[in-house]
Amino acid sequence: MKRTAYLISVTLFFVVSLLWFFPFIWIFLSSLKTYPETVQLPVRILPNSFTYMGNFDEIFGRLHFLSYYGNNIIVTLGITIPQIFLSSMAAYGFARIDFPFKNGIFTSLFIAIMIPLQMVLMPRYNMMLAFGWVNSFLGVIVPLIPSVVCTFLIRQQILSLPKSLDESAIIDGASHWRIYRSIIMPLSKSSLLATGIMCMVFAWNNFLWPLIVINEEKLYTLSIATANLQGQMMTRENLLMTAAFLVSLPVIVVFLFAQKHFIAGIALTGLKE
Repeated sequence: MKRTAYLISVTLFFVVSLLWFFPFIWIFLSSLKTYPETVQLPVRILPNSFTYMGNFDEIFGRLHFLSYYGNNIIVTLGITIPQIFLSSMAAYGFARIDFPFKNGIFTSLFIAIMIPLQMVLMPRYNMMLAFGWVNSFLGVIVPLIPSVVCTFLIRQQILSLPKSLDESAIIDGASHWRIYRSIIMPLSKSSLLATGIMCMVFAWNNFLWPLIVINEEKLYTLSIATANLQGQMMTRENLLMTAAFLVSLPVIVVFLFAQKHFIAGIALTGLKE
């Protein structure tokens, strides 16, 4: 009976995993097809040749996707690194420092999340216009650095740590900055890594805000460049699938290498409220 239940569980897990991963497999196989192969009927899953690299040559050659990769890396790192640093500092303040109206301020931040993004796009754009940051990486990066979600996740991890660590450090004369840097952050590595991965994925795939701020083609991110492959009169599905594969591949690779820490970090963020 146990063996039967085990086999059923494994089979269901395999089927669900295949269904979840099938779109990426389809994108990869389509990136190896010529345009006639992608539009032929009946639909063929496998390409005629697994050695066809014409799509990749065109993507990196004529369409300059390598420069868009560089833009995406600049934007992603520019958002993720300051976001984690500032969110961790804010999380430490909300978790460990008592100050007036702390709970009210924290609650108001969550209420702000409920405001639809479309309502703040115009005021945010006007701010970037006033700063002279329109059509620049600063205009894309700076407004996306503050993150209430990242602050909340890291705060949950810090709340799970015993306060006796802080008290012992304070008795020894340590400041809040020293406690944050030398005690709390080293013990929150899993949470920081998990949150960092989520921030990186959001920044890497972000489309709407860069589309609004950036006008020059040389500053396009991968999401904008990929969207531009969809023409009004004609779309070359083979190039579109190739671009989608190249955009999603780095995120999948990062997750595969860091999945253990990611899962541990997500589990730890819910230990204590």
